[in-house]
Amino acid sequence: MLRVGLTGGIGAGKSTVAAELSALGAVVVDADRIAREVVEPGTDGLAAVVDAFGEDVLDDEGRLDRPALGRVVFADDTARERLNGILHPRIGARTAELVAGAPDDAVVVHDVPLLVENGMGPAFSLVIVVDAPEDVRVARLAETRDMPEEDARARIRAQATEEARRAAADVWIDNVGDVSEVGEVVRALWSERIVPFEAGVRAGQAAPWPSEVVDADPTWPEQARRLAARIQVAGVDHVESVEHVGPTAEPGRAAPDVIDVLVRTKKRTDTGELAAALAGAGFPAVEDGVHGSADPARPAKVRLRRS
Repeated sequence: MLRVGLTGGIGAGKSTVAAELSALGAVVVDADRIAREVVEPGTDGLAAVVDAFGEDVLDDEGRLDRPALGRVVFADDTARERLNGILHPRIGARTAELVAGAPDDAVVVHDVPLLVENGMGPAFSLVIVVDAPEDVRVARLAETRDMPEEDARARIRAQATEEARRAAADVWIDNVGDVSEVGEVVRALWSERIVPFEAGVRAGQAAPWPSEVVDADPTWPEQARRLAARIQVAGVDHVESVEHVGPTAEPGRAAPDVIDVLVRTKKRTDTGELAAALAGAGFPAVEDGVHGSADPARPAKVRLRRS
C-alpha cells in the first residue's frame, strides 16, 4: 500500500485531480467529506457538538449549522480547541477505518485541504500539491461558488503561502489549463511514478541508485529535508536524528542524483522494527543497515548508524 497526500489551496482544482486519481484506481479518502460525515444527524459526533455548544448550532432540520458554529468558535481559541477535541478523534478513527479496508496493493490518496497548514506532509510517502495563479482561482470561485472577489482573495491569503506549499511538495501540478490537460498530467504521474512506487513498496524493492554525475540541483537539500521528516515519523520510537550527507549535501557540487541520509538510531532500538517501519514508509532495505527508496523519481540511500 502507498499513502499519498493531496492538497491545494481553495480554487486550485484539487478536486479535479482527486477525481482523476480515483478514476485511475486510487482509494481517495476525503478529509472534508469525513469531517461532514462524523457530524451527520444521529451521530455521536453531532450530539457531542450540541452538548458542547448548544442547540443554536443546529438548523431547522436538526443538521449542523456550520456558519452558526463558525461564529461561536471563530474568535474563541478555547471553543475551537474544544471543537477540535470532538472532531479530530472521530475523523482520525474513520480515516483509519477506510485505510484498513483498502486492498494491500492500494494507492490511498488522502485529500487534505490543510495538509501544509497542519504539517502533515511527513505522514505520507508522497505529497502532491495542486496550484493555480491567484487570479485564476478567484475567477473559479466566482464561477463555481458565486464568491465575491474580496472574499475569495481573503480566503486564499488566509491559507498556506505558495512558498510553504512548494516546500511540502514532491509533485507540483500547475492546474491552469482545462480538465483534459490536467488529466493528462495526472495519468502520466500515475503510470510513471505512483504505480511503480506502490509496487516497489509492496515488493520491498528500492529504485536503483544512478551513477551518472549531473549538475547540482538547488532543490536537493529541500528534498532531503522531506525524506528526513518521513524517516523521523516512520521511525519515531527508534530514530535519534537524520542528517543529509554525501555529495548532494554540498552546495553547487555536481553529483549522481541520489539523496544520501544518515540515520542515527537510539541505543536500544530494535533494528528489525525500524527496518519494517522504514520499508512501510517507502524505504525498503537494500542490505544490512542500508535502505533505499521505492520512489522511482527520487532515489535515496539511507544508512543506519547506532548513536
